[in-house]
Amino acid sequence: CILCPTRVAEGHQMPSRKDDDEAVRNYLKVFVGGLPTGQTEPQVQQHFSKYGHVEQCIVCPPKEGDSKKAPYAFVTFKFAADADCATIDPQHYPGVSRPLAMGFAASRKKDEKNSMLSSTDPCKIFVSGISDRDTEEEIGDFFSQWGLVALVYRDKGNWGFVHFATKEGALRVLEEGRIMFQRRTLDVKKAQDGKRTQSEEEKEDLNRRAVSRHFHKKSIQMGPPAGMPPPGYYPPPGGYYPPPGYPPPGAYPPPGAYPPPGYPPPAGYPPPGAPGYYPPPPGYYGAPPPGAAPPGTLALPAPGQEGAPPPADYYRGQPPPGGYYAQAADPRYDPRYAPY
Repeated sequence: CILCPTRVAEGHQMPSRKDDDEAVRNYLKVFVGGLPTGQTEPQVQQHFSKYGHVEQCIVCPPKEGDSKKAPYAFVTFKFAADADCATIDPQHYPGVSRPLAMGFAASRKKDEKNSMLSSTDPCKIFVSGISDRDTEEEIGDFFSQWGLVALVYRDKGNWGFVHFATKEGALRVLEEGRIMFQRRTLDVKKAQDGKRTQSEEEKEDLNRRAVSRHFHKKSIQMGPPAGMPPPGYYPPPGGYYPPPGYPPPGAYPPPGAYPPPGYPPPAGYPPPGAPGYYPPPPGYYGAPPPGAAPPGTLALPAPGQEGAPPPADYYRGQPPPGGYYAQAADPRYDPRYAPY
């Protein structure tokens, strides 16, 4: 692959030869031609970041003495569908009247992978092993990891076709041979050459739909911007909650107005017997009720109530007679256990 002798954007490291060759082999490195003069790496990277994560961006000025040619750049994406989308989408860059020239970076070695593709429709692959429960959307989302999917055709049987937006997307998945989808093995092969091929108008329409779907999927994954409600959320209608005028003016005291001044009194509460002191009513908290036994003594049962169960507070503060647990009667002196 071609690396132009220039510095990389600040905060980035120059990619190694191994990483750069792998990016070219996987068709993740995109060539951008026709840039305006004076463009920097951060500016170009910001333009292409709308398609997805950009790992590297290198701007190459024209060679010395060749001022007629415009600067060009290489943009390396992290995901294949992002690279495909940036390549097929018309790039109207600020400062130039014509769209940018887009394409995948080519390797210096002779590429013989084109023999793996169909001659009539190189973007189309054959897939066998799919189930009737698999929807077109599930299949398309699954194959998007190899490239931008433009069309999915599923037959009533266990086979179908996947159309990619670029032939590079078909090459990426054909190099796998067999892939796993929902714990099932899928066989992928190049599509057989057919008599009927898609027209350029049909391909452009499918590609436009694929680009729109790609941005829609990205918006769902990224979520709403900060401060915006999530997708599907609708704010309540005006006046629903809280109603107008709620809370009413002056309904709550201003800060510092509660408790009122002078509460509690500075010296605390008055002692018993002092003016303003109110003794507790009989039986309230510490005062015993009228006729109650002095504290620390057991109240005797009223006449005629001998043998009745003691009151609930009979054992309060002291153990019951004979200990906390009742003792069983001695069978030797219990008349119920007397011999016959």
